[in-house]
Amino acid sequence: MEKENITIDPRSSFTPSSSADIPVPPDGLVQRSTRIKRIQTTAMLLLFFAAVINYLDRSSLSVANLTIREELGLSATEIGALLSVFSLAYGIAQLPCGPLLDRKGPRLMLGLGMFFWSLFQAMSGMVHNFTQFVLVRIGMGIGEAPMNPCGVKVINDWFNIKERGRPMGFFNAASTIGVAVSPPILAAMMLVMGWRGMFITIGVLGIFLAIGWYMLYRNREHVELTAVEQAYLNAGSVNARRDPLS
Repeated sequence: MEKENITIDPRSSFTPSSSADIPVPPDGLVQRSTRIKRIQTTAMLLLFFAAVINYLDRSSLSVANLTIREELGLSATEIGALLSVFSLAYGIAQLPCGPLLDRKGPRLMLGLGMFFWSLFQAMSGMVHNFTQFVLVRIGMGIGEAPMNPCGVKVINDWFNIKERGRPMGFFNAASTIGVAVSPPILAAMMLVMGWRGMFITIGVLGIFLAIGWYMLYRNREHVELTAVEQAYLNAGSVNARRDPLS
C-alpha cells in the first residue's frame, strides 16, 4: 500500500461518527487500499473513454457538414445554426446540472447524460430535414451537459486533495485527445459507412459505454468505506490540512 504522513490536529479524535468530514487515524498514517486503487482506475478509464466519445460526437457534424449539406439541401447558415443550437442547449442545461449532481450523484447523472446524448447522436443519422436535425442537436446538447461537472465530482470524491492534479490532467487531456483524433477517425468512418452510418455507430458505442458506466461505477456515499479508506480520501482537508501536506 502507498503511505504518506499527514499532520493531525491534536484536538481531533478518530471517531467517524463524531466527524463525518475528517476521520483521521491517530497515528497519522494514511493508506490507499487496493480497493480504492481499483475504483480510481476504473473511474478514470471510463471517464477517459466517455470524454473521447463526447468529442467524437461534437466533431461529427463539422466533419460531415459538406456531405450533409449536399444530401439534405442545407445552407451554410443552417449548418451554423445546428452548431449554435447545440452550444445553446449545452450551456443552458449546465445550469441545473450542479444541483442535480449534488442530489443524484455522477453514477446516475453521467449514465443518463451519456445514454441520451448517444441516443440523439444515433438519431442524427436518421434525420431527413433541418427541423429534425435541430431537435436532435438540442437533445445532444442537453445530454452532454453533465459530462464535465460529473468528471470533476468523481475526481473530488475518489482522490484526496494532494492527489487530484494528475487525474484532473488526465481527464482534461482526454478532451484534447478527442478533438485531435476525431477528424481522421470520423473521415475514415464516413468513407466506409457514409455519414449516417458514422453518426449511428458512434451513438451505439456511446450507449454501450453509458451502460458500462452505470454498471461499474458507484457513488462514494453508496460505498461502505473502512475508516482507513475514509482517512485517505479526506486527507488534507479541514482538520487534516491544518499543516500543509509534505
